[in-house]
Amino acid sequence: MSNRNKVRATISLIVLLINTTLVAQSEANFHNVKTDHIEVSDLNRSYSYYIPKGVTQNPKLVFVLHGSGMDTKTMIQATGFEFNRVADSLKNMIIVYPQGYEKAWNDCRKSVSDKAHTLHLNEMKFFKKIISNIESKNKIKPSSMFVVGFSNGGQLVYKLAKENPGFFKGFSAIGATLPIASNDNCVAKNRAVSILVANGTEDPVSPFNGGQETIDGVKKGEVIPTFNSIEYFKDLMACSKTIETKNELPGINVYKNYCNNSNKIVELVKINGGGHVIPNPHFSKWPKSLGKVNQDINLPKFILDFFESIK
Repeated sequence: MSNRNKVRATISLIVLLINTTLVAQSEANFHNVKTDHIEVSDLNRSYSYYIPKGVTQNPKLVFVLHGSGMDTKTMIQATGFEFNRVADSLKNMIIVYPQGYEKAWNDCRKSVSDKAHTLHLNEMKFFKKIISNIESKNKIKPSSMFVVGFSNGGQLVYKLAKENPGFFKGFSAIGATLPIASNDNCVAKNRAVSILVANGTEDPVSPFNGGQETIDGVKKGEVIPTFNSIEYFKDLMACSKTIETKNELPGINVYKNYCNNSNKIVELVKINGGGHVIPNPHFSKWPKSLGKVNQDINLPKFILDFFESIK
């Protein structure tokens, strides 16, 4: 089997396993996801979104970005509907799931050659159009917009944090570390952001300690170690006094760096033994080739709690 076919087979397996959970979830309120379409640079783009019943006025807006080869439906299922569940409980946020062009995002990595990259798609323009659409029907709080992404989506989060640091109040990348300098085509503004990075120590796709990113033998370019990615964002805080804490929880270590004078937070969730997955209590049927699923942590809720903590 060719490498391309292996990638397709892995993604197809994810979709098949995810769809087996659909019936059990279908009666819940948090499953009521809607989809809309917009034109962006002569391309038909789409996004799904969840608005909790009884949502408060001026809610927050949280973008959730899928990985390459995935779509919005797969991402919603793979996260166990947890973003929707938390939104349904708090009723102070709208969750948005944009769809990548041909299931991919244009991130900073030079070595990736999917159409999102070769067409040099302006993902920020896409997101701004989504915001405009949602604002026309629901008054949102412009100062409280957040973005989280997995894998390729996590790489796009890094791009947004570098090139549009003031647009989102908080960022979170899952299963992704920064590309090495020779594999990075972003023009960074070098401004501090609040960001949470969550990576598994046994991730077979995006190695925790840096190196070549691969999926089923297809190379995606080299990345730096996870702790170096954290140091990059810590250095941007240029803080006179950083408050550093380490918290050991079942299956994870949490490293928090808080800058008192800027209210910025740089946090790492080190998932011990974790693979290239999104840990949560309601979905664990990832392909074995992607590594261990650590269900000691509800990562979507953990990330939303992080967003809630940002001042």
